[in-house]
Amino acid sequence: MLYSLSMNHISKRIFSFVIVLGMVLPQPAFLATTAEFNPNFLLSDEELQAWDTMSRTDIQAFLDERGSFLSTFRTEDKNGVNKLAADIIYAAAMDNKINPKYILVKLQKEQSLITEKNPTQKQLDGATGYGITDGCGWDCATYKNNQGFGKQVDAAAGIMRWYYDNVSTQSWIKRPPLSYTIDGEFITPASLATGFLYTYTPHLQGNKNFWTLWQSWFDQVYPSGTLLKSTNDPLVYLIQDGKKRPFASMTALATRFDPKRIITVPGSELARYDLGKSISLPNYAIVKTPSGSYYLLDYDTKRPFASSDTVGKLGYNPDEILDISEDDLSTYTLGTTITANTTNPFGELVKIKENGALYYIKDNEYHLIYDKAMIKENFPNLTLQTVSIDKLKSYVPGQPVKIKDGTLILVEGDNKVYAVENGKKRHIASEEVFNGLGYDWKNIVTVNEFAGILHETAEPIYLRSDIVTMPAPADTQEQTIPQIDGIPAEGGTEQTTASEDTPTPEKTTLEDLMVKTPKENWTFVGNTFDTEIDAYLVADYATGNILAGKNIDTVRPTASLAKVMTAYMLIQEGLNLNASVVYKSATHKTPPEFHRYRIAEGERVRNSDLLNTVLVSSENTSVRMLVSSVTSDETGFVSKMNAQLRDWGLTKTSLKDVYGGAVENDTTAREYLTIFTKATANGTVKQYMGKASYEYDEMLDLDGLPHHFDDHTNDLMKDKTLSFTIVASKTGYIYESGDNLAMLISRKSDGKQFVIIALGNPDRANRFTAPKALSEWAMKTF
Repeated sequence: MLYSLSMNHISKRIFSFVIVLGMVLPQPAFLATTAEFNPNFLLSDEELQAWDTMSRTDIQAFLDERGSFLSTFRTEDKNGVNKLAADIIYAAAMDNKINPKYILVKLQKEQSLITEKNPTQKQLDGATGYGITDGCGWDCATYKNNQGFGKQVDAAAGIMRWYYDNVSTQSWIKRPPLSYTIDGEFITPASLATGFLYTYTPHLQGNKNFWTLWQSWFDQVYPSGTLLKSTNDPLVYLIQDGKKRPFASMTALATRFDPKRIITVPGSELARYDLGKSISLPNYAIVKTPSGSYYLLDYDTKRPFASSDTVGKLGYNPDEILDISEDDLSTYTLGTTITANTTNPFGELVKIKENGALYYIKDNEYHLIYDKAMIKENFPNLTLQTVSIDKLKSYVPGQPVKIKDGTLILVEGDNKVYAVENGKKRHIASEEVFNGLGYDWKNIVTVNEFAGILHETAEPIYLRSDIVTMPAPADTQEQTIPQIDGIPAEGGTEQTTASEDTPTPEKTTLEDLMVKTPKENWTFVGNTFDTEIDAYLVADYATGNILAGKNIDTVRPTASLAKVMTAYMLIQEGLNLNASVVYKSATHKTPPEFHRYRIAEGERVRNSDLLNTVLVSSENTSVRMLVSSVTSDETGFVSKMNAQLRDWGLTKTSLKDVYGGAVENDTTAREYLTIFTKATANGTVKQYMGKASYEYDEMLDLDGLPHHFDDHTNDLMKDKTLSFTIVASKTGYIYESGDNLAMLISRKSDGKQFVIIALGNPDRANRFTAPKALSEWAMKTF
């Protein structure tokens, strides 16, 4: 007979929950976003009008945590009543149905009142800049009529509501789809809110400041499935679909999640999220409504029982049935009906004795489980039973089981850590991001590559520039952490991922590991471009003349730029692109920290497809497969490459392997110009390096996953705003090298071609920003 989770079991979970809340929980130091400023879209109308996103308590906490003067400031509101600033802000937001976050940002943008420790009376009187125009400034009559903190706050919110109410009749209010010239730039607002902000402040920089503050303070960062609580409030929230859903009871939380996953954040961080419906009922509870209907609660689904008799026949204890209102079920979606023939409403876990395969069976479907580690995360309360394969004949196949949202996973053979969200995996871009978000290394679940591939790769999580410093838990400051990929892979959407990544040593930042030229030793050639890139070079492709450069004779690690030389030599050695290679791990597999290529023992891949993986997505193992197609002596092949380099007169370049993983692979910007020019003179090499993406199927597939695809590791290939076309390019990265990039580009205005080489870019998170700026500078300068 099958039973629901008993209340005794739930009570044990609650007890554990109380203990955990008494422990020091992970606390974040950094928060993340990757947004870029778009002057045509500052804010959505939904955001500007989300008047209920912060309570009065939330606003007060926001001010308190920043040590703001306003946290204790009392003054008259618009009606002359003496109130705290938080009360004035809250009332203005409620009265005008405008987001209080907008008011907070306005106060900072206009008069720095959130961070100013001792503001002047003038700052307080003109708190939101309302009525202070370019024409009459502080002498404007509109300002005089709305002078004072209380009036300014209400006016700033009120004018936005007035814009919404009157935009159809007042042609001077900026709005889409009309275009306007703002500070010499053509602006087409993509939302009414954007138009209104430009109407209020008709300047680019002022609105960029507004946007930057909004992103810094209120951009949402934690993926769905994350558990958060604030430092000064025991209430725990589930982040789900961009909202924070409070748990109304310990039982509601403990029956859904492991409390060890709770992250403690400032109250202002929680203020980034709109408030969602509370979660008040235990998971897997049996509930009864006033109308006499019975339901089993299965996470966000309510499954009706066919009748009250069905509840009794399935063996549920009447004392455990909860009486609830109809409204309590308003957030649940209706699931399948439970009848007397339903064998297991909670589902069951089975292991097939004939082949060891794992399945989750529920209703009339069976669902494959790729890795046993997923069971603990998804089904902690179910017992695994061994059954005959014949059992599956009574069911139909369903979709494979995906890992629960919010779970941290490490995929075997891929030393990246991901957070699962909406059935996809989001790469946590570095150890710094992981620690900054307050994640706990102990909560990482290791799964096999098939489970990893099942979860499509989504947008990675990066760091935001602002830092909210909080003390790290004492019991984690000295803990040993697993070696993971410290940065986003070079690859894009390839089902494996790329390529040139090595583990981050503990307690060392990525920038600390990069080889740097002391500033007193910097040298320049030609015009100077201001950049933190350690070495760069701009050359005329047709003549080879170096037009500009920095530290061009400084020896630096090549990283995967070495693959360009390997590809060149492969063609010289007669590589047959129509031939194929069978993967043999003993011969081809690179060290674990460099092996990303998804391939099974004995699978066969065409050489032309392997060359795509090498020059487009910068895979490492596939380089060795290609080399083995022309020689069985990889060491001898490396010697041939070095001999060719000497024949070209390159004395500072030396290669130790065929894929660029060793830090001893060295070159200079000047010498790499020769390598890159010689290689791109070969039509085949240049063609492959110029591909924006590729896809192919294995010739012989043994693991049921024949299809591969990826985008070029150079993200600039997708940038439509460039004044040049990228003809060929290659990226490279190991910790010691920093980010490397070599490009052959063609200026759109006249077709003139240049070589751009950037070695040692320390800004991993924004690794294409500086090379883009360097290239655009070159287009204008030469």
